[in-house]
Amino acid sequence: MEIISGEEFQKKIYSNTTETISNYIVDIKIPLNIDLQNVNLLITFSNLKFQGKQIHFYKIKKECLHRFQFEKCTFESDIFIESDFEDITFISNTFNCNKFHIQKSTIGVLEFFNDEYNNQTVTSNIFKKGNLKIADCDFDTVFWLKNVEFIKNTSVDINNNKFLEGCYFDSISLDQIIFYDCNFSKEFRYDASYNRSQFRECSFSGLTTFSDLQNVNSSFLWFENCHFYKFTNFNNYWLHKLRIEETTFSDNVSFQQTYFDIVCFIRIIFEKKVWFDDIQIKKIDDCDKITIRTIKQELQKAENRIDFNRFRAYELAAHYKELDWKWNSGFIDKSILFVTKISTDFGNSWRRALVFTLISGFSIYLLLYIFENRDYQIAILNCDNWARLFSGFFRFLLVTDFYNPLEADRVYLTNPFSWLIFIFGKIVIAFGIYEMIQSFRKFKA
Repeated sequence: MEIISGEEFQKKIYSNTTETISNYIVDIKIPLNIDLQNVNLLITFSNLKFQGKQIHFYKIKKECLHRFQFEKCTFESDIFIESDFEDITFISNTFNCNKFHIQKSTIGVLEFFNDEYNNQTVTSNIFKKGNLKIADCDFDTVFWLKNVEFIKNTSVDINNNKFLEGCYFDSISLDQIIFYDCNFSKEFRYDASYNRSQFRECSFSGLTTFSDLQNVNSSFLWFENCHFYKFTNFNNYWLHKLRIEETTFSDNVSFQQTYFDIVCFIRIIFEKKVWFDDIQIKKIDDCDKITIRTIKQELQKAENRIDFNRFRAYELAAHYKELDWKWNSGFIDKSILFVTKISTDFGNSWRRALVFTLISGFSIYLLLYIFENRDYQIAILNCDNWARLFSGFFRFLLVTDFYNPLEADRVYLTNPFSWLIFIFGKIVIAFGIYEMIQSFRKFKA
């Protein structure tokens, strides 16, 4: 490849007959400012390498709209674009510069995609380092990033932009991206794997879809003070952490069959239906009570009783975790929830309630049996003693039977301490039976 200076490149681009500039290494010794006012409206830049100082493409007068295509170029120089365009296309380029900024421009179509017509040597646009910034721009037709790869420690800032038609991120690999004060007027599709994506003060006026995330181990999606005006779809989304705060959803929202490690909802408004069917939250213990309650309430509105009961149990567990054992604050509620936790895991398991009833009931009954027979020597090998022990236990399990379970006749206990043990045991057994019935009834209306 021939090496040319920045000045020589400037002369080539200023030539009104130039439609293609290809196969050069552009060595820029001093910052290059290129006024596009008198440049050919259609130019293809192919197989170029820009190295050295920065390049600034700009146009003061904006009567004519250019169409630029950059194909298989390498950018080691910082690039600043500030001009109106009908179309800018980037195909299979390598960005190895600190800054690549498009700003204060009105653009019809902006596209980043790979050379999909050459299947043997398909390469994506790759940002190996630095920052891609798109700020203060209006996109009249399409904004489309497809098969773009951002290597670790690169960042993307998309600030104060208006997307008047479709905005698409398809098969994108990101390290960090921030959307701030953006307006998405039509469809927005976000199909990307990433470490961190943040949307701040953005409005979504069309169909919005988040899908097909693969990097679930560290991905973080954060919405802050946003507004979704149309249907929003998170179906089948796999994500490490989702945080939504101070955000309004004016239309239906679907989180069906989604998987999250952690979810955090802070003061969000759902004005219409929300579907949380089969939502899975792996680290539910790390979620706060308000988040769990929000999901539970929406499940109740949708009459999804199965998932509602599951999140009702999660809410009780979160509330139990927040309480303390101080006598003047949370002792009573903590005690009640503690018994509910060990008996049925907050209503999730009737088997656990059955085991709790039998074990706790037998333990209290055995204490009563020992106290009532404290003055007698019990022969362990005597089968009649064992029969008396277990028959009395089954009688003790009858909550409404207040006679002495150790006697065959219908007589009452006489010792006050025995009565205390007896009544406490009946309460525990009644509680266990009640919790077991509640666990059985969780699928009933």
